[in-house]
Amino acid sequence: MRSARSRKFFWALLVAAALPQTARAHFIWLKAEPGAKPGETVVQAFFNEDPEPDAAFQKHLRDLKLTVDGQVVPSELTAATRRAGWGGKPPILVDAEHDLGLMTKGGKSYRLYYTARAQTEAVADKTKEAADKLRARLVATDSGPVLEVLFNGSPVAKARVKVYPSEGAATEATTDESGRLAIAGLAEGRTAVWANHVDPTAGEVAGKPFTETRFYATLTFTPASTLLSGKAPLEATTIASIPDPAVNSFGGAVQGKWLYIYGGHVGKTHSYDVNTTSRHFRRLNLEDGRTWEELPMERDLQGLALLSDGRYLYRLGGMAALNQPGDEHDLHSVAEFARFDPEAKAWTAMAPLPEPRSTHDAVVIGRTIYAVGGWNMKGATEESTFLENVAAFNLDKPEDGWKTIPQPFQRRALSAAGREGKLYVLGGLVGGGMTVDRRVDVYDPASGAWSRGPDLPGGGRTEGFGTSAFEVAGRIYYSGASGRIFRMNDAGDAWEAVGAWALPRLTHRLLPGLGDTILAVGGNARGAAQTAVIEAVRIEGPRPTTTASTTR
Repeated sequence: MRSARSRKFFWALLVAAALPQTARAHFIWLKAEPGAKPGETVVQAFFNEDPEPDAAFQKHLRDLKLTVDGQVVPSELTAATRRAGWGGKPPILVDAEHDLGLMTKGGKSYRLYYTARAQTEAVADKTKEAADKLRARLVATDSGPVLEVLFNGSPVAKARVKVYPSEGAATEATTDESGRLAIAGLAEGRTAVWANHVDPTAGEVAGKPFTETRFYATLTFTPASTLLSGKAPLEATTIASIPDPAVNSFGGAVQGKWLYIYGGHVGKTHSYDVNTTSRHFRRLNLEDGRTWEELPMERDLQGLALLSDGRYLYRLGGMAALNQPGDEHDLHSVAEFARFDPEAKAWTAMAPLPEPRSTHDAVVIGRTIYAVGGWNMKGATEESTFLENVAAFNLDKPEDGWKTIPQPFQRRALSAAGREGKLYVLGGLVGGGMTVDRRVDVYDPASGAWSRGPDLPGGGRTEGFGTSAFEVAGRIYYSGASGRIFRMNDAGDAWEAVGAWALPRLTHRLLPGLGDTILAVGGNARGAAQTAVIEAVRIEGPRPTTTASTTR
């Protein structure tokens, strides 16, 4: 009987005959591990026969892309792996794939295709597989978690599976008629697997024919609790809670060690009256996460903007509900513009906006405030009208008042951020209903020209509505209803998935936290009620010295 070592060597020889000479018996693997910082997940991609990195095969990772739900996750090459960082709630599935092209053996040509997956949570039984080609995943069933092998979303019966336990020799098995197999240790992260399937469909690549495609899919599983030091995702990311009442569609900004929250909606979704707007202007000490301080409140508003230039806070526009409970909505946008001095704790009235505006957004770029998007609500008897112009105010020349800039869109419930001196306007609603536009528009103050940026990623019917965005260390981050945190890539032509809030939300505020964190504040959780939860997620790069908040 062969020893474990001789069996492994014999198996490697057999597989090597079917693989390209550059990769030999090696496959793509993905593995999720705890990062160096709390709440950080690191995903390592590597080539090897066994599920451990080998620097000798690092060259095969140069063009490999890691994805979550089809969205690219930024990654970089290390000595032996391709490394991707992720903040907040760990992704359930991380994927990679590589077409190795055509191989020839014994006069027969075939195509070779690798897929790899790292998983952190078992998916529910009968969950539809979103990825195509050969995929392996862990599925929760009534009898316990099992491996499931799928090809283009359909179960693969009698699929060949190789099991790599953390201790002992690798073994082989096959899936049952439903493409499933119970594997000891897989759900605990003590085992890795690959699965093999041959698709007999002939085809051609670059004019060269092949008779079949040989697929190999790898899977490693690391429980999310392991990545978060035994904590639940929400427990791991929550740093504070908003005192009652929780709010959405509020004004929010960070300046120094303080998080500021002004007004906001406190009632049921789409229900407004004189009692559904918060009458609080508060700030939280981010250093201790506990100390809240009430500040002098002016008019109670929602759908407003609150931002900072590093010294003062500025409040722009918003909406006031004048009707009593049960009466017809009587909603009015306002043109108010006021400055708050955190040291004196006093407000100063400023030149009003050119016209009333609410459910807009605003940002400070350089020393100029830009208020963008939104609409003018005119009460119960008149139709609301969308704003057609950006309003700009030079803080160093207040005597010049507001200037208007025509904008090539009419949207509300959008978000805005600055990047490299330009104004980016993200998503929002068009028309009188809930039609979401994921378009991104870019304004260059230097040239006065508008251009298009990369559209927001998909992710559901409401993705792109009620988002929040902020520029941190020269990069724009945004999040919306899916809970995903996206970052614009360095080229400015695509969005990258870099993390996730434990509690998906919209009409919230994404703001810079202390150190290398960003915050998710308030908002509507899963389209239901307002949440009091404030989450913090670590990101790459330092927080900028001056915090200019974008807010609705």
